Amino acid sequence: MMVQENQFQKSLVQISARGNALPLVLSILLVLSILATAMLRLPGPLRRTVLLVANETQEMFLAESAVLAKLEDLPEGYFAELPAVESRVFGPWTEWRVGVMSGGSCHESNGMRCGSHEFRFLLGNEFGRFSTSEWASCTALLERNLQVRILQTDGLWNLSGNRRFFQLDSSDGLSVDRTMALNVRAGDLTLDLGGGGSFGENRNEPKVKSFAANVEGDVKIRGNVRFGTLRIYATGTVVVQGNVSADFVEIFGLAGVTVSQSVSLAGVLLSKQNIQIADRAQMKFPSVAIAVGYHGNNLALRGKSVFEGLAIAPSGQVERDSSVVLLESSKSLLPYCMDSRKVVFERNRL
Repeated sequence: MMVQENQFQKSLVQISARGNALPLVLSILLVLSILATAMLRLPGPLRRTVLLVANETQEMFLAESAVLAKLEDLPEGYFAELPAVESRVFGPWTEWRVGVMSGGSCHESNGMRCGSHEFRFLLGNEFGRFSTSEWASCTALLERNLQVRILQTDGLWNLSGNRRFFQLDSSDGLSVDRTMALNVRAGDLTLDLGGGGSFGENRNEPKVKSFAANVEGDVKIRGNVRFGTLRIYATGTVVVQGNVSADFVEIFGLAGVTVSQSVSLAGVLLSKQNIQIADRAQMKFPSVAIAVGYHGNNLALRGKSVFEGLAIAPSGQVERDSSVVLLESSKSLLPYCMDSRKVVFERNRL
């Protein structure tokens, strides 16, 4: 009788265990069913993603192949399937642009981007040993190129005597929405923007699309403003300070260039005397600073400033204190007017 009771208890335990396992089994089957359903629906979106990646890869391959063919000096049309490469001067570098048509797999209905897509490549020249006279000749070419482009800007505004601008959208025509170019004869130019609440209580950083000036005197830019492009040619000194930033600059100051305080720029600084970057100012990649023209030229990096690019004083010396961050990229940042092999150092899809 005792044996039968023990067997009965074991049977109850087994039945109870099976009952506990049943919900777990059903849960696993439910999860597997959901996964199977999701996998059945996956090929459509996955196929579109694969087509998009393949199309973008093919576009980049064609653009890079066209650039490589040009770097090897192959004649245009040597490879019939490769797109044309357009070339222009961009600051001290060369800019190449390549337009590529999307492949036959491009359809707006499946989410692909159709039409022509453009790629931009920036080229510098490999670093090498050059004499001071070669650097001076190159810098002189960069200076003339900058001045000519400013003076040939559409809508150039000719002024005489000292000029000062205190605010944007003023009656004088300095505006966030327009490209403005000035030619100031026999006078200094000051852009004193953003100080004293001139932009309202919130003091948001306004952005000027493009500003260029050829000045027969000194230039001072300070305040709270962001430039898309900023181009300055001055026969005196150029000082940029305060909360001023620019996506791209070309600045030549015959008597000197100073960038200080919270300034953040990227581009080109040129002088036939001295250049100073100090007091936490930042020159971001890609940047070039060249002080050449007279004996004893000085290029100074001080006060926790940051410089990313090529800083050189061929006829003088470069001073750098221990707090400065200097990230050199000289092997691919030489100006286009230095005679050496071109190197692509930046590319992007527009």
